[in-house]
Amino acid sequence: MLRNLIVMAMALEVYQMTSKFFSSKLRAKSCIVGLMLQKALPAGRRGFGSILLIVIILGAFALGFFLLKSVAKYSSRNYGSQQVLNPDEPPLKLKTIGVNFEDFKFTKQKLQFDRLFMEYGFVIPAGNSSTGQDKPNPQPTFVVPLGTSIRSIVDGIVVAIPTLWSGDFSVQVTQDGKMQKWIYEMEHVINPKVKVGEKVTAGQVVGEVSDFNHGAPVGFGATEIGILKGGQAPEHVCPFAYLDDSIREETFTNLGNLLKAWEEYIGDQKLYDESLTIPGCLTLNPIEG
Repeated sequence: MLRNLIVMAMALEVYQMTSKFFSSKLRAKSCIVGLMLQKALPAGRRGFGSILLIVIILGAFALGFFLLKSVAKYSSRNYGSQQVLNPDEPPLKLKTIGVNFEDFKFTKQKLQFDRLFMEYGFVIPAGNSSTGQDKPNPQPTFVVPLGTSIRSIVDGIVVAIPTLWSGDFSVQVTQDGKMQKWIYEMEHVINPKVKVGEKVTAGQVVGEVSDFNHGAPVGFGATEIGILKGGQAPEHVCPFAYLDDSIREETFTNLGNLLKAWEEYIGDQKLYDESLTIPGCLTLNPIEG
């Protein structure tokens, strides 16, 4: 008799737990089992085996529910992560543009092409290009004072810091620290502040602007940012087309204000094209190199 009472108490406890945690539809089903149990208890006609069977059924029902819920949650999360992957687009979005807008300083000194900023796709004349031919600029270029901090444009891991033809460095970052199809570049950097294999966050200082650009005035240097797509013929895409949602609108507004203010400063209102679909991108086509 005592054994039956103990088992009945256990059965009631399991029933209360299932009723508490199940959704409305499942609770309705558990109530049916509960009614069976309550009907069995006062009658006192069910033996130990019957009561134990009900306990097992309720326990299995509860366990199955929680297992199914966990699997569904995992599958949903896994499916969602797969949805974002697209091999034809960079996996990381830019959270900075490599410099801060307050880093730009206006000067009356002569600037190459009269610009503090050269857009992606800006055609560098043959006499000034490294190839000796007209060349579309594959990496947006910023002219800023020497000593300006250059910042990582994405969250990732430093994969390489090669020395460039100009004697300075390119800090290259990928999603996982391995050479991948997509590489994020901060080029023409001196005094690197990071090492290969180091994890970096967007906005973290990775070095200083280089003085390689002989066309920059005294006290100024140039730096570039890029998104390199590897392959048989490596090419770049426009970084401004891949800004993170958290900075996109603010960056476009600040860039527009900077360029307009510079045009007013030098007295040339037609220096930059303000009708671009994506500011900073004179073209959205990939550029080889």
